[in-house]
Order: sequence, then structure tokens, then C-alpha cells
Amino acid sequence: MNSSIHDLADANLLQAIREHARWQEPCECVEQDGVLMMAGANAFPGVFRNCVARTDGRIPAAEVLARSQAFFSQRGRGFAVLVRGSRDQDLVEALQAEGLTPLGDNPCMLIEMPVAKPVIPAGIRIERFDDVARVQDAMEISAEAYEALRLPAEETRVFFGKPEALLSPQVIGFVAYRDDVPVSTALTILSGEGAGIYWVGTTAAARRSGLGELCTRLATHVGFANGARVVTLQASPFGEPIYQRLGYRTYDRLLRYRYPAPA
Repeated sequence: MNSSIHDLADANLLQAIREHARWQEPCECVEQDGVLMMAGANAFPGVFRNCVARTDGRIPAAEVLARSQAFFSQRGRGFAVLVRGSRDQDLVEALQAEGLTPLGDNPCMLIEMPVAKPVIPAGIRIERFDDVARVQDAMEISAEAYEALRLPAEETRVFFGKPEALLSPQVIGFVAYRDDVPVSTALTILSGEGAGIYWVGTTAAARRSGLGELCTRLATHVGFANGARVVTLQASPFGEPIYQRLGYRTYDRLLRYRYPAPA
């Protein structure tokens, strides 16, 4: 086990939470004493909205949960506790002791070797996030694509509430166009020696055409090209086979436990 590689991958997940906080309006992101808490633009709970993650494993599970409950109860919201299986076993035990079971369990995957830059097929044009219009095209692709994962389209749009915030040196996004119609997307979040792939999606009309894999390959390639030693992602059931073909391997699990809003 190369713990430094795993640490870089985990740090990228935490950075992705911070980045998603920048993209939402309004949003309140508080990080102190080893706990990261983010109250997003509305009350929808998830991985990147109304969530809690421990950033320092020395903080006791009871303290993490007590502080999280106080933070979100003041705002009248439920929230998700993000638990990494290899790092947060005491959190798992504390949550289970309260009678909670995980609502989500996704493989955390990584790759340590660059992938070849793909050949762009005829009839496909790839554009990077160089203006707000490109980001909005990616948002609409994701709004459609993630409904298959039971994320309502309107909630996806909330994640991209400030599209101009994605025009950042730390975010590199791609949109694939077929006949000038936006059909597939993926973006990379840079975090020093780590990089992460997020919001991989393809419209229903373009599925099974290889464009999701193409965009993921581009996003992976650009992560290494910008100095990453490792590129990571959290896979959905739809995406996991694609990522395995590219050479990604599972190194952890991301569990999501949900506390309801206070009565």
C-alpha cells in the first residue's frame, strides 16, 4: 500500500467539496479543527451539498457528529456524513450505533499512470471550459445524464449555480459536441500532486458511443499533464466498468449516511 498516493487521492475528494462550495450560491463552507462542513444553496443533501467530512482522523467520531448536528440544526437542515471506509471506521461504528445505514456506497478509484490522449472521432468536436457557455452546456448534459442516478435535473443545475466560478485554473472541463450539439462532458479538479475526475456524463441520445470514455480519458490525461502523481474519482455503477478499462483501480469506499432535518 502506498499511503502517500492514497492521501493525495483522498485530499482531492476534500478539495472537490471546497470547489463545489464555490460553485453554489448561496453557500456556507466552514472548515476548522479537522472537520469540513458545507451548507449548500438549498436543503438538498448529498456528496457535494449539505455534507460533512472529517479532514483530521485524530478528531473523535463523537465530536465530529456533535459539531455537525449543531451546525446543521442551526440551519434547519438535514445533512450527509461522508465516510471513507479505510479512514473513518470509528465514524461508521458511531453512525451505526445511532441506527443509521449508508444510503450510498461508491468505489473510490485511482490511476497512477498517464493514459494515452484519445483520437477524436470524425464528427466530434471537443471544447474546453473557456467561457460560461461551455460550462452551461456541460451543466445541461449532466442535468440529463444524472437523472439516471436519481439526481433531479433541477438539483444538478444548482450545483453549477455560479458557472463563472468553474473558469478557474484549478478546474479543467471538456465538452464533446456532435453536429454542434453538446452530448458528453467531464471535468478535472486539480489539487497539487493529485487530480480528480468529476461530472462525467453523456446525453441519452449519445450513450454507448464511447464519448463518456473519451471525455474521461481527456480529463485523466490533463490531470497528469498538470503535474498530478495520481488521478482519482468516485464511480457510479454506470461508470465503473469504463474506469476499469482505462486502468483505474478501487482503493477505498465512499459511504454516505444521512441525518434528517430536525423536527
